[in-house]
Amino acid sequence: MSDKEITMEELDDTVKQTNEQLEMLDWKLDSGKELVVPINHQDVCLINLIKSVSEVRSDYQQLRRELIEVQALQRELSSRLRSQLRLVHSKFARLRQKIAAASPPR
Repeated sequence: MSDKEITMEELDDTVKQTNEQLEMLDWKLDSGKELVVPINHQDVCLINLIKSVSEVRSDYQQLRRELIEVQALQRELSSRLRSQLRLVHSKFARLRQKIAAASPPR
């Protein structure tokens, strides 16, 4: 495994752990809504932070999907370019042979 793959796996694990923690906080917030009395400024900040982290997680997941798609397209493009390059090389070799065969000896 390359360093990038290991780093991406570590990042994925961290995101999963954060997701689990956010889900637990969300559940606690949902179950405690009936018990909540007036919300103070610090609670509002915490709720906004949780929403922001949730949005970041969602954005990360979308970016990860797009990155996988881009990598697949890069592999496909690279493969097609290699096959076209092989065709150009073979045509060039055939043309060189034709020229060599058609040229009168000196």
